[in-house]
Amino acid sequence: MVASRNFRFRLESVLIYLGLGIFAFIAVTPFLHTIARSFSAEAPILRGEVYIWPVGFSFDAYERLVIGGTFWLAYRNSFFITTSATLVQMLMTILCAYPLSRTYLPGRNIFMTLIVFQMIFPPSLIPFYLTVREVGLIDSWGSLIWPYAINTFNMIVLKSYFQALPRELEESAIIDGANDFRVLIHIMLPLSVPVLLTLTLFYVVANWNLFLPAIFFINDGNKQPLQVILRDMIWSMQLATQTASADDFERLAGMEALKASSVIIAAIPMLVAYPFFQRFFIKGILLGAIKG
Repeated sequence: MVASRNFRFRLESVLIYLGLGIFAFIAVTPFLHTIARSFSAEAPILRGEVYIWPVGFSFDAYERLVIGGTFWLAYRNSFFITTSATLVQMLMTILCAYPLSRTYLPGRNIFMTLIVFQMIFPPSLIPFYLTVREVGLIDSWGSLIWPYAINTFNMIVLKSYFQALPRELEESAIIDGANDFRVLIHIMLPLSVPVLLTLTLFYVVANWNLFLPAIFFINDGNKQPLQVILRDMIWSMQLATQTASADDFERLAGMEALKASSVIIAAIPMLVAYPFFQRFFIKGILLGAIKG
C-alpha cells in the first residue's frame, strides 16, 4: 500500500514537472529565438537557419545599434519617464491608500464608492484627450505621468494590506504621541515592504512598456519613449522588406538582426530588475489579496 502510494506520488511529480518544463520551453523559445537572431550573421538569417542558437556568431547588429542615436535617445526618455512616473505613482498610491484604510476618515465609504465607480466606468478616450490638452500637457512628458499618477487597483491592494496590519501597533504609537504621518512612515511602511515592492514592480513594468499614451499625447520624436521608437523601427523594416528587390536581401538580413538586437536591449532593464523583486512578488500579491 505504501509502495503503491509512493509510486503514485512520484508519477504525479514527474508528470507535473514534465508539464511545467514543456510550458516553460514553449514560453522561453521565442525569446531564445530573438536572442539567436540578434547574434547571428546575415547569411544564416537569409537562409532561415537560425532557431534558438546563433549561427555565425556576430556582434554587428549591436554595434550598429550603439552607433545609432535615435534608439538611445528613446532609451533615455523611457528611463526618465519610468523613474519619474513610478515615484509619483507610489507616492500617490501610499497617500491615498493609508487614509482610506482608516475607519475614522469622514466620508471614507463615499470615496471608495467613487473609486470603484471609476474602475467600472473609466473615462473614454476623447474626453480624456481633451482634458489633457486643456491643462497643457500635450507633447510633454507630464502627459505620461500626471494623468496616470495612481492605479486604483494597486491602491485597493495596498489599502487592504494596511487594514490587515495589527491595530495595536498604531494605537500604541498614538499613545506615545505619534501623529498619522509618523505612524505611516515608521510603522505602516516598514511592515508593508513586500506589497510595496510588488506594486513598484507593477508600475515599473507598465511605465517601461508605455505605448498608447505616448502615441496619443507625444508628437515630438525627441520625446518619444522606447516602445514607440521600437514600433517605428519594426514597421520601417517590414515596409522595406515588402518593397525590396532581390539585390536587397543581404541588407534586409542585417535589418532583421538589428530588429532582434533592439528588442533584446529594450527588455534588459526588466530582466535585470525582476530577480531583485522576485522573492517579494508572490508574497506581496497573496498578502494583499488574502488579507483584503
